[in-house]
Amino acid sequence: MRRTAVYGKPLRTPMPRLLKSGLIALTVLLAGILAARAGLSAYLQARAALRQSAHTQTLAAHPLSYREPIERYAADQNLQPAFIAAVIMAESSYRKDARSGADARGLMQIKPDTGRWIAEKLGENDSFTPERLYDPETNIRYGAWYLGYLSRLFLGDPVWVTAAYHAGQTTVMNWIAAGMSGYEAIPDGPTKNYVRRVTTAYGIYERLYFAPPTEIGAVASQP
Repeated sequence: MRRTAVYGKPLRTPMPRLLKSGLIALTVLLAGILAARAGLSAYLQARAALRQSAHTQTLAAHPLSYREPIERYAADQNLQPAFIAAVIMAESSYRKDARSGADARGLMQIKPDTGRWIAEKLGENDSFTPERLYDPETNIRYGAWYLGYLSRLFLGDPVWVTAAYHAGQTTVMNWIAAGMSGYEAIPDGPTKNYVRRVTTAYGIYERLYFAPPTEIGAVASQP
């Protein structure tokens, strides 16, 4: 016989306690899943924002100008364009009118006597003047030639090529003759700091602007 209330309305059958507990647990679980998904989405968005911010900062700290002559003269000297870009960044921060206390000039900070020596090697001694080193095209062409010369001299080793560009080839040849090998062997000081800056920037410029090199870390591909 169906149970009825005093006023003739049907009485509600109480929900079984186990079923009620199960529904509560399911509700809590679903709420937890939704909260976790929202938290994961927020985390991923924050991570993406951080990556974008880091990328933007890296681009700002490693600008690239004069890409066309950099790539052209890198190809002429069998060099990686990212390496030339890194040297320019370390030398002048892409300021074509830069001039050091030692009278090094232009993008790649070439001294007049070095510039004249390079001009002689290129058969341009008659037309050379120190003021030409402020011309970006000439400066990159001369600097790339000199890096190519050092690369052939030191068999494409990026550490020795970079060190020689800063300290001079004679200094590096003396280090090698004394049995020194690799970055860690370079005496602490400006040249070691310079090598660290250039080789670090080299990797960054390669990643940001240029295709991966055929041989990771190689300044030049030897024939």
